[in-house]
Amino acid sequence: MEACNTPALDSCFSGHKYQSDCWPDRKISTVKKLPCRLKWWILATLLIVSSDMGMIQPVSSAQISENQTVILNRDLPKYLTDRNFRRGLSKTFSASWSNVGIRSILQRVSSTQNISIILDRRIDPSLKLKLDIQNLTLEEGLQKLASLVHAKSAIVGSTIYIGPEKMVSKLETLLELKKEAFYKLANSHTNLKTRLRFLTQRKTFHYQDLDQPSEILKRISEAYQIKIKNDKLVSHDLWSSGTLSAVNVNEALSLILIQFNLTYRWEQQATQIQLIPIPDTVTIEKTYSPRGKSVAYVINDLKKTFPDLTMIPSGKSITISASKEYHDKIEQLLNPRTNSRISKPQKVDPVPIQRRKFTLRVKKIPLNAIMKKLEQSGIEFEYVESQLVSAGIDLSKQIDISVNGANAQEFFDRLFDTFDLNYQIKGTKVTLTPK
Repeated sequence: MEACNTPALDSCFSGHKYQSDCWPDRKISTVKKLPCRLKWWILATLLIVSSDMGMIQPVSSAQISENQTVILNRDLPKYLTDRNFRRGLSKTFSASWSNVGIRSILQRVSSTQNISIILDRRIDPSLKLKLDIQNLTLEEGLQKLASLVHAKSAIVGSTIYIGPEKMVSKLETLLELKKEAFYKLANSHTNLKTRLRFLTQRKTFHYQDLDQPSEILKRISEAYQIKIKNDKLVSHDLWSSGTLSAVNVNEALSLILIQFNLTYRWEQQATQIQLIPIPDTVTIEKTYSPRGKSVAYVINDLKKTFPDLTMIPSGKSITISASKEYHDKIEQLLNPRTNSRISKPQKVDPVPIQRRKFTLRVKKIPLNAIMKKLEQSGIEFEYVESQLVSAGIDLSKQIDISVNGANAQEFFDRLFDTFDLNYQIKGTKVTLTPK
């Protein structure tokens, strides 16, 4: 190794007091031990010289902070995904921290619970927290943590994203809009179904300490065979290690771009994206048909909770433009029986599906909301999302169903009657495939 007299940086990241315990055999490199060329590269990239203004600008302090050891060769973590990820979030969790940095807390939770967690670059990772979590689910515990820094958490693929409140709302809404766009594209351009199936495949992207977001975007674009226009909009930054676990193309791109207040639009038959700033307002337009109450009564009732929303009556329906978060709340207010968000772990029925009887009467309820309720009784649904998207099958489509004491075949025949789906029942699992 060549000799080098470059002054070493003292540190790059916030402290992680558990690091040596979690990875005792891992090769750990402080900047002091890096090769000479790499040290010069780090020093050069930490100070960006503006050729136009002659000014020196520091890179983001949100991602680079004090006293954390740099690890350049972390192995790919074996995080929980899909159903195991959801089960992990519902497990009871208890822990306490006092005067510990938020990133250190999240790293500890991530390593002990095998859950991928991404902290937005705009949240100070060294911010010290006092946090006591007792007998909450892991999901509730992370929500409580996020609230202490005026942030929110969101589930994206098999990854928890913690970011500013407004950004989380926009992220969830943008992802819903992009999913709807793929459904429409699959139905209107049958020749793109194979392409869309490929884009909705779930992949995992791991990045190391000091990786740049532009490099991460490049890996995502190569994995999904897409071109990125306007990539210069992504400012220079150095990030600490993270993992986008079991995400599709829209989720992977959005988790990176949301941190720069950017989104994108699809072009060239879903082979190219153009980066654009996120609009000030991001909304989804949905139409609701109230049951048992007049449209005027429902609008007045909703206005009490959502005074700023625009609601347009049309006959017996109401069209509302709102964020995904607000639409979820509106759905729960109009259809209380679809409230499937149960925070505490539930006992499930181990009885095989074929031995059960089903009674259900609902109107204009999304199929996936009914499926979530069934999951609480121990029924598992297994399907490949990319196959359903490419076939134009939207599980959020509203349905009517009325059965009383039906056996399993009668019930699921009625449940999937308006969808081009085949189903197979084995034990407590229902496997769905396009016809």
